[in-house]
Amino acid sequence: MDAAQLIVYLLVALLAGLVAERLVGAALPGGYLGSVLAALLGIFLMVDVLHFVVPGDPNLAGVPIVTAILGAALVLVLWVLLARALPRRAL
Repeated sequence: MDAAQLIVYLLVALLAGLVAERLVGAALPGGYLGSVLAALLGIFLMVDVLHFVVPGDPNLAGVPIVTAILGAALVLVLWVLLARALPRRAL
C-alpha cells in the first residue's frame, strides 16, 4: 500500500464513519476515531481480504470507492447493532 492509497482509505473511512453513525443514530466508542478505525477494518476486509469489488466501481489510487464505502458502513452498522444488543455492565 502506498501513501496515496492510505490517504484514500482514511478519507473514505472518515466519510463512511460519519454517514454510518448518522444512519444508525448512535456513535461508536471512541467517537470519530472509533468510527474511522472500524471503517478502516471494513475497507480492509472488503478490498484486501475478500477481494470483493462492485462491478463498474470507480477507482481512486487503486481503491474501489463504492466497495470501500460499503465495507466500512457494513462493519460500522454491525458494530453499533452488536453494541446495542449486548447488555451493559454496571460499574
